[in-house]
Amino acid sequence: MDYICTWICTDEVGEESIYPQTGEKSSSQKHQNIYWRCILLFYATSKRFNKKQKHILFSNTRTLPNLDGRSVEDSLKDLEVEIRFTDFNYKTPKGYFNLFQNQFYEFSILEYIAQHNPNQDDQYLILDSDCIFTQPVESLFRSAAPKGFTSFEDDCSTDLVIHGLSRKDMKLLYEDLLGRKIDIIPGYHLGEFFLASVKNINIIYNDFMVLWPKLMERHHKGQPKFNEEAQTLSFIYFKNNFQASKSKVILKRIWTNPVFYRNVETTDVNVAIWHLPAEKTYGLSDLYNGLIQNQPNYGQNVPHQKYMGVVKKLLGIPNLNLKGYFKYYVLSYFRAISKRAKKILSKS
Repeated sequence: MDYICTWICTDEVGEESIYPQTGEKSSSQKHQNIYWRCILLFYATSKRFNKKQKHILFSNTRTLPNLDGRSVEDSLKDLEVEIRFTDFNYKTPKGYFNLFQNQFYEFSILEYIAQHNPNQDDQYLILDSDCIFTQPVESLFRSAAPKGFTSFEDDCSTDLVIHGLSRKDMKLLYEDLLGRKIDIIPGYHLGEFFLASVKNINIIYNDFMVLWPKLMERHHKGQPKFNEEAQTLSFIYFKNNFQASKSKVILKRIWTNPVFYRNVETTDVNVAIWHLPAEKTYGLSDLYNGLIQNQPNYGQNVPHQKYMGVVKKLLGIPNLNLKGYFKYYVLSYFRAISKRAKKILSKS
């Protein structure tokens, strides 16, 4: 059986971390509702294309809200999404890293799968919730099946620092942890995408259990450590010689906001899974309103050509019209000014 999954890990009051794309306090319902809308959109777009795969939501909270006049739990049932509740067992201590504290929740998900699914050939695709589907991904599961693994690497330079580490920094850390020199600068695997068989999930999780206390020890000693799940998984993949795919038509992290950074290409319309981290409160919100709010059956019956037309228009892929440019600039600067004003007021 193949599974398509996403997750939500809510922060409690007093345990917040920074999520720049929402601009809200991470323990607030307003922040969490942004992710709940993404989750419903994620499953609505996946179910359009992926009928044979089971869909699962992993969550550390049993409190599912009412959203826009409807229970999220009811909406997930309509979309035939099974919910798996699991505690967040690998919380980093205060001061470990200030961004995206909940990313290590992915290892609680892997723990749950390793402990509850004995079928070694079952495959789990776990994606960030700010992804949408534009075509079926059955071929992705088929291509991954022989090795029980697929991943993708960021094409970043070796000197670019991402979440506190460059790839050159990661090389030194790998050597320290492995106790040997390595001949290459390792790749940095995209954290928004995970696909592995249960057999390999057991390997990855068991390696993480050995690594986790070492990360805590390095933190207490003030030594370099992996600050998020993508760096951690990249190391485990390297240790087990799990190789990244070179395919350019399965997944892309598409940055769409022209105010900050835009990497949209005309070929993006051929990519099966769009990861849209800058669109949570822009195009994904609009698409949620269009498919979830204003269409029966969560937009499942919208013809494909119309669906793709709406997706491309609301997300500005591959082309952004003048109205889109105006919206990005007005909202981006308004939010930046509001954020600065809040900081000033909080200090006064």
